Amino acid sequence: MKKGVVVLLLALAACAQKPATVTTGGAIFELSGAQRDTLVDIGVMRAGEVIQYDAWLKNTGTEPLVITGITTSCGCTSIEYERQPIAAGEKGAFSFRFDSSGMWGMQMKLIEIKTSDSPTPYRLTVKAQIQNN
Repeated sequence: MKKGVVVLLLALAACAQKPATVTTGGAIFELSGAQRDTLVDIGVMRAGEVIQYDAWLKNTGTEPLVITGITTSCGCTSIEYERQPIAAGEKGAFSFRFDSSGMWGMQMKLIEIKTSDSPTPYRLTVKAQIQNN
């Protein structure tokens, strides 16, 4: 009987664990010029999985670039970025985390980056195909 209870407790503990966070990325998103829309295709991921996408924001303009705000279309997407101005020709670290808990099928989430160079924001569209476990 004790053996059965121990096996049951181990099985319940395994089910309660969240899937590991997967880190990917490496892209450099250029912030300047007419190109304002970029697609980030994560590919296929498991329901409940969290993806951390590390990247760089590059200022290809001639003046320092200030990120004045970042918004996301969903609470499932969180952002981290350097708050200092990005000098002309330089890069600043940028990452987002996408948590697919409670989702399935094709998902598209929007990240808008507002900067000092234009009233029109840069738009990163995050695309992922979520599979049930």
